[in-house]
Order: sequence, then C-alpha cells, then structure tokens
Amino acid sequence: IEPEDLQLLADPAQIEMVLINLLKNAREAIAGDDQPPAEQRIALRAGADARGRPFIEVEDNGPGIPPELLEDIFIPFFTSKETGTGVGLSISKQIMQLHGGDIRVSASPGEGTRFVLEF
Repeated sequence: IEPEDLQLLADPAQIEMVLINLLKNAREAIAGDDQPPAEQRIALRAGADARGRPFIEVEDNGPGIPPELLEDIFIPFFTSKETGTGVGLSISKQIMQLHGGDIRVSASPGEGTRFVLEF
C-alpha cells in the first residue's frame, strides 16, 4: 500500500494525543532498559489490514510488559510506573473506541511491546 492510498477519517488532535502517549511510553520503556542507546528502537508503521482497514503500529524493543499486567493496562488509574498517573492508555483506548476502532497490545518480556491502533 502506498502512503497516498491510505486514508483515515479521524480527529487529528485526538489521534495525535494517542500517538504521543504511545511514543512517550515507548521512549520511557527503552530508556529504562539496560541496552546501549544504539540498540534501542522504536518503530512506527502504518498500513491497511487484509480488509483494507487502516492501522498504525507503535513498537519498541524495551523490556516488554509482563503478561500478568496486559489485561490491566487500559484500566483507568492503573500504572506500573513510579511516576505514572495511569490515565494515558485508558484515554487512548477511549479515543480509539470513539473513532469506531480499538487499540491492541502484545508484548514479550525482554523483547518489547507493540501497540496497534485499528480504525
């Protein structure tokens, strides 16, 4: 899919808020990891699934989210960070649902985390 073929009808300010939150979380995840800066990676991808629906992925190669926390990360005020408020992912999920989409997460401890925004 060529970039010009990918169209998305959404509130740009709200989607920007979701992306900033995910990129900030990814940056914090890799910064808190022990790998050298040259090996730290955040990837941002956009495309369409097999049915032509747009998606955006944010993936990092940080420590990953423990499996026992994956179900809780979208709950308001849940956080595993010392200084976190626990509202970023909850608000992001609400924004995606208001756009008729969703946000999915997959993680492998020690390998990283991937968030997929589905529209």
